[in-house]
Amino acid sequence: MEDIWVVTTFLLIFMFIIFIFYHLYYRMNIKHITRQLKEIMNIKDTNQLLTVVARQRDISNLVNQINNLMRDIRLSRIRIKRLNKNFRQSITNISHDLRTPLTTASGYVQMLQASAPDREQQEYLAIVLERQNMVKILLEQLFEYVRIESGEIIYKHIPIDAKKIFMDTLVMYYDDFYNKDQEPTVHLLEKPCIILGDEQGVKRIFSNILFNAIVHGKGEYDLEIQESKGNYIFTFSNLSEPMTKDNLDYIFERFYTKDKSRNKKTTGLGLSIAKEITKQLNGTIDAFYNNGKFSISILFPKV
Repeated sequence: MEDIWVVTTFLLIFMFIIFIFYHLYYRMNIKHITRQLKEIMNIKDTNQLLTVVARQRDISNLVNQINNLMRDIRLSRIRIKRLNKNFRQSITNISHDLRTPLTTASGYVQMLQASAPDREQQEYLAIVLERQNMVKILLEQLFEYVRIESGEIIYKHIPIDAKKIFMDTLVMYYDDFYNKDQEPTVHLLEKPCIILGDEQGVKRIFSNILFNAIVHGKGEYDLEIQESKGNYIFTFSNLSEPMTKDNLDYIFERFYTKDKSRNKKTTGLGLSIAKEITKQLNGTIDAFYNNGKFSISILFPKV
């Protein structure tokens, strides 16, 4: 009887030891897999797969499934990159192919305008010319957006005076404000606003936002530069039609326009381009609507 008890005790102790080792290996495997996943997630392009410290059937099966999923994700990324590259190339080709005939057609329309005796014909030709110009702007913005998104345009990060660029850009739109019988209220800082950026890139940001404000704004234009917590904030505000949260959420998405009619005067790319350039210059851009006023604020860290 005593022998049976000894054997039983030995077996229990042996099984307990096996259980402890199995549990330790189990934890080692989990920690090893977790560490590998963190490393893989921090590397953009890698073919690394998960391995196990000790072969345990359930853990090995799980790792195999995860590795299969990772292979599928990598193949999908490759396909998406290839499709994006083809898309960008197609847009570039279309832009090049249509620019010349559009420019030629615009020239002929202008010649017809100069010789058309009838006022009604003049109006029709003006509409045709406006539509052609709209297509040209769309092609140019498409081409620019594709180049920015693909990283083809490299923006500098050198000290520049954003206040001076802001004022220079505003002067470009003086006639547009005058034609709308609107004079913007401008609040500036007395000192230069030095940031790390690219002069042409910042000018494009301000230009696109001002153009959007002139086309869609209803008046009471208020332009302001502020300094807060180590940043310069450029705010563009104007009266606007009511805007919902969805409008604000999608306002910087490419091709998004609040006006869904066929007579819309924007391409839906201007603010997308402004956002992409702002991001590449380490700034942030946000849209707000409050008490009938629509505002866009751009924040750049000051030097």
